[in-house]
Amino acid sequence: MKTLFPTNPAGPRARSALTILEMLVSTAMLALIVLGLTSVFIQVQKAFKIGMKETQVSDTGRTIMDMVSTDLRQVSDAQVSTVTNLYWSWAGSNQYVQYAGVGTGAVRTNQQDDIFFLVHTNTEWTGIGYAVSNSVNPCLGTLYRFAVSTNFHLNPNNVVDNTLFAQFYSGIVNQSFGSNWHAVADGVIDLKLRAFDQNGNDPFYSIDYNDPSGEPGLYPITSNNIILTNLPHSIELEMAVLEPDAIAQARAIAGNLHGVSNFLANAAAKVDVFRQRINIPTAIP
Repeated sequence: MKTLFPTNPAGPRARSALTILEMLVSTAMLALIVLGLTSVFIQVQKAFKIGMKETQVSDTGRTIMDMVSTDLRQVSDAQVSTVTNLYWSWAGSNQYVQYAGVGTGAVRTNQQDDIFFLVHTNTEWTGIGYAVSNSVNPCLGTLYRFAVSTNFHLNPNNVVDNTLFAQFYSGIVNQSFGSNWHAVADGVIDLKLRAFDQNGNDPFYSIDYNDPSGEPGLYPITSNNIILTNLPHSIELEMAVLEPDAIAQARAIAGNLHGVSNFLANAAAKVDVFRQRINIPTAIP
């Protein structure tokens, strides 16, 4: 018997397959989506690493500044004109100009001060110092902290001797950072100190300031050395630290001093600068 409605041999739900062109278009769209997501992931990862690196450098810098500031707040007056209460010095080879940006014309001068001061606690005197050992010139090295204590400090005339400063000064002159020195941070390109009186003026570039005897210390003084026998009322401390990748780049060309100098002069974007004003409680009003 013949049926009036013959069935479709392919079935009622049969559909045509994708063409090659449709498959190529789908594959291309999928590849574009994957590439876009990969690019976004790479950028997010790069921003995360940069943020982590900047946070690490900033935290390290703040920690160092807090440590040095805490030490400086305790600076004490030996009340003897021949004893160094506070000393800072820099050499011409340890300062250079760094450009703030290409074409801006703005510059800042980095320098590395050697800093020493006395701290008096009960019957003990401690000489504390900070200096940068330059492993790559100019102005790039490791910050060291010096500390030596003694309670044998009074002679029969009640005069504190200057042996603590002598030990510090010897280490600086000989660039010998021995057992009394401890590494604090790497990549320091700027360590600068300024001292101010009670009126906020900066008169401390005269070695005879508040020194009636005219005997500021035991050693020859140059124009870049400041030795104080009386204390300033406040101190401004500045420190600049180079980012780790920039340190590696500078040290990779350490044999080329001209190249290092040019690199550092134009590396302002890779430098974190920290500055803090420190009041000296023991200063005479």
